[in-house]
Amino acid sequence: MNRRQFISGVGYGILSLGLAGCGLKLPGDSSSTKSTPGNQATSAMVSGHDRSKLVIAEGTEPETLIEKGFTALGGIGALVRQGATVVIKPNFSVPRKPEEACTTNPLLVAAVVKQCLAAGAKEVKVIDYPFNSPPVCLANSGIKRAVEAAGGKAFAINEQTYYTQVDIGGKILKTALFSKDVLDADVFINFPILKHHQLTKVTMGMKNMMGLVWDRGYFHNTDVMQGVAELAAYRRPHLTILDATRGITAKGPYGPGPIREWNQVVFGVDSVAVDAYGATLFGVKPEEIGYVAAAAQLGVGEIDLKKLTVVKV
Repeated sequence: MNRRQFISGVGYGILSLGLAGCGLKLPGDSSSTKSTPGNQATSAMVSGHDRSKLVIAEGTEPETLIEKGFTALGGIGALVRQGATVVIKPNFSVPRKPEEACTTNPLLVAAVVKQCLAAGAKEVKVIDYPFNSPPVCLANSGIKRAVEAAGGKAFAINEQTYYTQVDIGGKILKTALFSKDVLDADVFINFPILKHHQLTKVTMGMKNMMGLVWDRGYFHNTDVMQGVAELAAYRRPHLTILDATRGITAKGPYGPGPIREWNQVVFGVDSVAVDAYGATLFGVKPEEIGYVAAAAQLGVGEIDLKKLTVVKV
């Protein structure tokens, strides 16, 4: 997929098919359920971890960061149960190497895969929708090699067969073709990298969710900030892990660009809270990031970090 295709999209879709339960049309179910950006996500995604807690793991060793982050959060057993199917959504959307700090650190992702499998997960899938050649992005980012070595499956969802029509229920984002893998997952972990983005200043957790929608061009042709917020309201991850070890501070999202090291990994159930904290690391007030402010207004999460319990380990 080249940049022209990314911006123009391939068509936003037609009418919603009518979805049941957690956003997926069930076999033999002909009923239609109208959802809003808030109510469907609340019933679909429930985490055993404390929603009001943010855990900040500090350091440079990937496996140690992930281990102590999960421990401080309350243990991975509160999230992953025996036989669960887990989907992890990192950012490997551009063909950059790990040292270029444009994609989620593959060793961090592999460490989460190992944790999930050790907790009894039946399967761990690691997915993204790259802007460019999927095989190149998977290889250059180091994601494919690291994930497969850890026992997971890493693949790009660059074909329409990976998506199904859903009712988002927003003002801007009414319907969309959304990732089947996420809809079918028992556990969904959003795993973005903190880095610069030319349109939104910073890209973090909620912006990373755009890689789960087939027609991303629609966001750019309408209101990208509101659209991202409505998408975040529709499908809330069980957990967001923000790779804030190092990221580009300009020329994003593609890079290459100047790199800053924060040496932090942020864990949180509340997507807004995670992004609000990430904005402060980037030197920006959370309310200055349009999609963070819009998501807070939709009730997706808490933007005021003073109302949260922030634990550093």
